Amino acid sequence: MILGEKLEILISRKNMSKTEFAESIGITYRGLANYLNGSRKPKKDVLQKICEKLDTTADFLTDDNKSLILDSKERFIFNSKSDSASIREAADYLEKGKQIFENSDMSPDDKKALFACLTELYFNSAQPKAKAQ
Repeated sequence: MILGEKLEILISRKNMSKTEFAESIGITYRGLANYLNGSRKPKKDVLQKICEKLDTTADFLTDDNKSLILDSKERFIFNSKSDSASIREAADYLEKGKQIFENSDMSPDDKKALFACLTELYFNSAQPKAKAQ
C-alpha cells in the first residue's frame, strides 16, 4: 500500500476533510493532494507532522510493503469498481446505517427487521431485470 493510499484512509479515520487535515499540519490542500496522488513525497519535517497527527510512524507511511488493516467499509470504498459519486453515496449510507444500528433506541427485533429489509432490497436488485414484452 503506497503513501497516498495510507494517508487517504488514516485522514478518513480521523473524521477530517483533506482540507482540514492539510491546514492542521500547516500545508496547503494542493500540497497534500500531491502526496495523495504520488506526484511528491513530503519533506522530513512535514512527514513528522503528518505522523504526529495520524498517530503513526514515518517508517510505516513510507514503506510500500506495509499495509493498513482495513475494516469492511474501507475495503468496500478502497476496492470499489464503481464511479466515485456512487461510492460516496454508499459510504454515507453505511455511516447512517452504522448510527442506526449502534446508537438508536430501536429494539433488537426492529434492527433484525430492518436488516431483513435491506437484505431483500439487495437480492431483488441483484436479480436480472425481466424484459417487458
